[in-house]
Amino acid sequence: MGDRRSIRTKAAIKQAFLSLLSDKMISKITISEITKLADIGRGTFYLHFEDIYDLYREIENEMFDQFNRFYDESFPIRDRHDIILFINKLTDYIYRNKALFRMLTNPEDGLLTPEKIKQFFKQKILQERLQEVKSPNKPTPMEETESLFIASGVFGVLEEWVVRGMEEEPAGMSMRIQQLLLKLEE
Repeated sequence: MGDRRSIRTKAAIKQAFLSLLSDKMISKITISEITKLADIGRGTFYLHFEDIYDLYREIENEMFDQFNRFYDESFPIRDRHDIILFINKLTDYIYRNKALFRMLTNPEDGLLTPEKIKQFFKQKILQERLQEVKSPNKPTPMEETESLFIASGVFGVLEEWVVRGMEEEPAGMSMRIQQLLLKLEE
């Protein structure tokens, strides 16, 4: 029983934090604001997190875990359907977590940076490429460059989408990215 309550409390804390993050930079958010919005005491917050940045790190780790799941469910790429599946999941996730991804547009926070996400996807793409050619060796400079190019391009488009306020629906953004990726195959 206590475990479920703990899970609900952590979820309430995270939701309150993300709600505040919609309007404020992380450096301006206080624990008092989080606890008031989550309807918990300060002591309860500190039972779960050391500080706001510990809370943020947990949310960021969950985000990268989710990216890993999306990637693992969609790869290896066997056909266009697998690319579509991955991009759809990614754009939907970003859209549902607007507050978190708006941090990308605020360099003052400096936590969730475009570079972190690009590097994550570069490594995933590189790993995929090496598995395709069944190479246990270190990637070639061309493989490194190709992976960075794809990751930077896809994430650059997503970053611009976030900057513009995600006015376009995830499905439309996903379709444009898919079309660009398919053009690269030609």
